[in-house]
Amino acid sequence: THRLDGIEEDRSSLQRTLQLCSRIIQPPARELRHQITTPSEQSTMATMTASDKSIGELNREWFDSMAGSAYKADWVRDLLQQISSFLRDNVEWIGQPNGAGLKVLDYACGGGIVSMALAPFASVLRGIDISGGMVEQYNDTARRLGLSPEQMHGVRGDLLNDAEAVDGPELTGFHVAVMSMALHHVADPAGMVKKLADRLATGGSLVIVDWVEHGRTPPGMPVHPASHTITRHGFREDEMRTMFAEAGLSDYGYLLHPQRSRMPSGGEQQLFFARGRVPVQTGQL
Repeated sequence: THRLDGIEEDRSSLQRTLQLCSRIIQPPARELRHQITTPSEQSTMATMTASDKSIGELNREWFDSMAGSAYKADWVRDLLQQISSFLRDNVEWIGQPNGAGLKVLDYACGGGIVSMALAPFASVLRGIDISGGMVEQYNDTARRLGLSPEQMHGVRGDLLNDAEAVDGPELTGFHVAVMSMALHHVADPAGMVKKLADRLATGGSLVIVDWVEHGRTPPGMPVHPASHTITRHGFREDEMRTMFAEAGLSDYGYLLHPQRSRMPSGGEQQLFFARGRVPVQTGQL
């Protein structure tokens, strides 16, 4: 009875919900924050540019400018489907409370792909994104799904640099927090993991979705126009394990997507899903 309105527990209703999600989404640029900035493309690997703008400011400006765009390429759709289906199929591994539905934080939410994937298992979905334009996309998705602001709503915010601006009971005490394909866009990945962990309830789970670390752009390859918005070419498993431990998370888990992701250049990259939980004795009540 605590599920989202219109989402029943039976299999047929769940299937209808997922079909509705797939029909309405035309993934905006932010939805593929690093999918669009393909993994083999060159990064500035810096947090400041000659204009003295922070990496956060650069990301906000770039994805605000791209918020109205939709990406219809087959490889983009395939990648979104990989992430969405993996999250749905592994919801018990992610973390599902007994009885009531999940309270989910979708950080760097874009148009809400993560939220839609977990909607059948959630009672509350909250999105935060550094780009106001992308927050508009997220809230538009909620409206098109027929969900009220109490059920699904996004706000603009930056946990790493201005966490106080997105504080309060509505944005804390989450059962699950997910950051999908965006950790490589922040200046301090370990600090971001800690900030996200701080938003979890007792036993709550943090899930990071990203690329396995890979090489830089081969000589002669073109530089993508969004390359100035990223700081990393993916992460190693031991890096993720260390970041989760330093954030006070336990029960670490690490899964690779069973299929590699094809890139528009013809190459392939590997998605990972890292999970950690807040120990019961240190979490929020």
